[in-house]
Amino acid sequence: MKVLVRTVGGSGDINPFISVGMALRNRGHEVVLLVNPYFEKQVRDAGLEFVPLGDHFDLRRIADMPDLMHPRKAMRLTLDMLIVPQIPHTIDAVGSLIRDLRPDIVLSHHTCPGTHWICERHGVPSASVVLAPILWPSSKDPSQILSWEPETPSGWYLRSRDRISRWVLRWIIDRRYNRVRRRYGFPSKRDMFFAEALGGVVNLGLWSPHFRGPISDDPPNGRICGFPWFDRHGEFEQPPADVEEFLSDGEPPIVFTLGTSAVHMSGGFYGCAAEACRILGRRGILLTRYSEYAPRTLPSGVRAFTYVPFSTVLPRASATVHHGGIGTTAQAMRAGRPTVIIPFAHDQFDNAARAKRLGVSVTLKRSRLTPRALADALRSVIDDPASNDRAARLGALLSAEDGALVAAKAIEDAVSQAR
Repeated sequence: MKVLVRTVGGSGDINPFISVGMALRNRGHEVVLLVNPYFEKQVRDAGLEFVPLGDHFDLRRIADMPDLMHPRKAMRLTLDMLIVPQIPHTIDAVGSLIRDLRPDIVLSHHTCPGTHWICERHGVPSASVVLAPILWPSSKDPSQILSWEPETPSGWYLRSRDRISRWVLRWIIDRRYNRVRRRYGFPSKRDMFFAEALGGVVNLGLWSPHFRGPISDDPPNGRICGFPWFDRHGEFEQPPADVEEFLSDGEPPIVFTLGTSAVHMSGGFYGCAAEACRILGRRGILLTRYSEYAPRTLPSGVRAFTYVPFSTVLPRASATVHHGGIGTTAQAMRAGRPTVIIPFAHDQFDNAARAKRLGVSVTLKRSRLTPRALADALRSVIDDPASNDRAARLGALLSAEDGALVAAKAIEDAVSQAR
């Protein structure tokens, strides 16, 4: 079986597809990733075929677009600057690869509109892959979309929001997507957000059922697979000996990270992190690929590292502080340690709310981040036996899952049924 994968975004968006691609390859299938050249080495190191699309996008450029992580402006800016301009390139590239490679199925990240359109034109099955539960909206699921919404909204609120959000999404997304569709000879459609996020011959939800289980109004083609695990970043990784030396030299540290996108809007995050460690009298690890984001002077017992695979360091931490990206959230929960989540934008508010409802995390608003507030939040989870026990039990459940393998089998089934 030949599988073409189209994805876009930061490492949190790319890593799950690499994981699924590796699972498919291990089952004897040919997998080709169509992705930005920035990720070429990462894809090839994983043993997958790589095809570049677009100009090399260094993630440092995100620092020049701070509103990409703004709690209100992020969605529209992401659409206008990153998603919509890529649609013509996606249509052209996927169409060309369909003719050349003749894939049996095409997997698409939900932020790659145009993939399903051109697959339908060529009669090739396509599958949607969504990474966070918020992308399967349900009037029965207490999701949190906006920063100011309640973390556990009531039923009437969810039903009202569902009606309003559909109108808003039509206004924001349908107009933009349909302009491109008409240019390429596709008819206009309605509710394009749902067509992209919920469409395909199979719709893979790459999160654990322990994080968000099935609901009666989930997409009929939906399959909750479990989290896929991949956290290697080759050239960015700190030498393992440096990390091991620090970890072995004292009590378990607190780990602070903002992933690969939010880190460029870190502001005073790492300074607050270092000072919170000083207040608590605890050791800490500041993870940032870019040394300029970490304070030049750090308290005793606090070290800054470029990147360390989460699977190797988070289980040896006392707690993790992060932004709530779905990949980091998954790794932090699998580590079996409590967390403090400081969400910035996108799905992060919802991921933080879900982790909090599971009793393994507390949420600290970014606007209220101070060293003292962070120290208090950390103390509330580190010193709470119940939080630590719940985190350990959830970590054991997630460690037993293999979401990439489940996804690979679901893709095989979808191809078999489509033939």
